[in-house]
Amino acid sequence: MSRTDEARQVIAQVHATLPADISFADRRRAIRDAYPFGERAYWPYKAWGKAQREYLAKYDPKAPPPPLLRDMMREANPDITFPFADGAA
Repeated sequence: MSRTDEARQVIAQVHATLPADISFADRRRAIRDAYPFGERAYWPYKAWGKAQREYLAKYDPKAPPPPLLRDMMREANPDITFPFADGAA
C-alpha cells in the first residue's frame, strides 16, 4: 500500500467520525490533526497533502464547480451569469 493510500484510509476513518453538519474549518482541522506519519516532511507529507486536497475539495465552499457542472449551469439560462463561469475569482 502506498503512502497516499494509507493517507486516504486515515482520512476515511476520520470522515466516518465527523458529523454531517460540521463546518469546513472544523473538518479541515480534524483532517489536519489526524496526520499519521510522524515528522511532517518528505514524501509521506506530500502524499498526505495530496490525499487531504482530494478530500477537502469535495467540501470547500469556495471551490468553483467542476467544468461539467459549470457548463450545465451556463446552458440552463444564458441570461444569468455566474462570477466563476469565466474563471474569475
